Amino acid sequence: MKTNTELDRLRSMIDGIDDRILDLIERRLDAAREIAAAKSDDPNALKLCPAREAEVIGRLEARASATAAPAVRHVWRELMAHSLQLQARTDIVIASGDDTLRAALRHSLGSAPSVIRAATEAEALALAVSGGAIAVLALPLPPLPQGLAVLKEVLDEAGTAVAAAIGRLAAREELAWSPGSWRSRKAAQMPIYPSAAKLAEVEQRLAEAPPVVAVSEAAELKQALARAAEGGAFLLQAGDCAESFADFSLERVRANHRLLLDLGRLIPGEVVHVARGAGQFAKPRSTAMEAGESGPIPTYRGDAVNGVEGSPAARRPDPQRLLRAHSQSLATAKMLDAFASEAALNGAGPRVYTSHEALLLNYEQALTRRDERTGRCWATSAHMVWIGERTRELDGAHVEYARGIANPIGLKCGPGLRADELLRLIDRLDPANEAGRLVLIGRFGAEEIGRTLPHLMRAARAEGRKVLWVSDPMHGNGRVVNGRKTRLIDEITTEIRHYFDIAAAEGVHAGGLHLETTAAPVTECIGGRSGLSPADLSRRYESLCDPRLNGEQSIEVAAFAADCMSGPALQRERAA
Repeated sequence: MKTNTELDRLRSMIDGIDDRILDLIERRLDAAREIAAAKSDDPNALKLCPAREAEVIGRLEARASATAAPAVRHVWRELMAHSLQLQARTDIVIASGDDTLRAALRHSLGSAPSVIRAATEAEALALAVSGGAIAVLALPLPPLPQGLAVLKEVLDEAGTAVAAAIGRLAAREELAWSPGSWRSRKAAQMPIYPSAAKLAEVEQRLAEAPPVVAVSEAAELKQALARAAEGGAFLLQAGDCAESFADFSLERVRANHRLLLDLGRLIPGEVVHVARGAGQFAKPRSTAMEAGESGPIPTYRGDAVNGVEGSPAARRPDPQRLLRAHSQSLATAKMLDAFASEAALNGAGPRVYTSHEALLLNYEQALTRRDERTGRCWATSAHMVWIGERTRELDGAHVEYARGIANPIGLKCGPGLRADELLRLIDRLDPANEAGRLVLIGRFGAEEIGRTLPHLMRAARAEGRKVLWVSDPMHGNGRVVNGRKTRLIDEITTEIRHYFDIAAAEGVHAGGLHLETTAAPVTECIGGRSGLSPADLSRRYESLCDPRLNGEQSIEVAAFAADCMSGPALQRERAA
């Protein structure tokens, strides 16, 4: 047992350490005040920096000993919360009756912001619009007023998202691009991982891992898409809605590869074949939570994020899944290369390129490589990546990442996209107006395409933009029948027909088709020559997310598109 004299010495040492810690806290807060004075953006804009917080805490957790690491997140979240309050005093507003959120608020946002009450959710949102507060609402969220955005998910101590912090976005100056510059932007649809340190470890392992595709192949695809943008080729992009870890085999990859080539043979002229595969493991979702057997659970976001099983543990985001997604993507890409080599030995067979939605930016950044010959950065996770309908904010993280890589980029365009917004996105993503760089993938719905697409095509053409217009006739035509998501073949073909007719009327090359397909004999879409009815949906519904065309339905849809290309629509296009 230590003597009183020894205990006094140790306590005196701790007192001295505490004094030095306090001095450093004071210096940190002084630095926060200087940052506030130096910033040139809107002084009234809300100060909430989840990406910066995650970066700081992750770095310190990685440095900390096993003993100190559990305290890092709690201590630095409080320090950063107080620092942000010095930059701009911000109140948290919750609706009356949301007392259960208070513990989660402290866990996610720290204790520095004051918490005030509003009578209703609508009043809390109104204060966020006019009063500069942050509204925190329980999930699921109501529609948000113009000018507000989700700044951060609010997690409970188990790491489950239970609410969202909503506020105004600060005006932002254009920053120099780097593979990680997206981290300073609002990142929609990104999972919140329980441990930033474990995520950082996975990112480092991916940064040292082999690329999924070669830069030279991505550049080759870009040249092929340039021919398509100039009217000399047609992009056929097709494959799974979401790839699965469990349902993976050489036979499955070969069958889907063969289906893509079969579809391409139906299209006249040069066809550029691009698979939705070798990386399509994550999906944006419309809600953060869904019903589970014992209550609400986080939504399934794809095998690269969490498990499809309906338990809270399975639905917790796990960064280790990114490593498995990379491993399977690499295997799939090697299979596709092997199939191309087999075809070359037989004297025929086009290359199949890979593509996926660039949703998980931690994964994309880690697999970004710089071409030493040109100095340009390329995503080596796929030959082509696209930005989705839910992540195309001009100042958002996904557009920020995509603007700096040299790959071909797809941009999903839905019925809510305005012509002026599209032109700003084109300027951001393709400032050099480079043919083959930007693929605009329209996903409007059969009832909306006639209202929206002509204005968008007209605006891009008037500006002389060398973009490639592609039709995605599936994502705008979803509906729920007998409790299952499905798509009607008649609505898919109607949108395809409108796409070709509108392009011809606007003097634009109708240059591609984007489909969700599988060679498996699934019963997920209904109608058409196959005669599948709502009663058939439960017979073989296997998709993890959205309904896909089976092989027979895929052939029917591609043949219909080919008829549109060779019929009156094409004749009008050539005459224009």
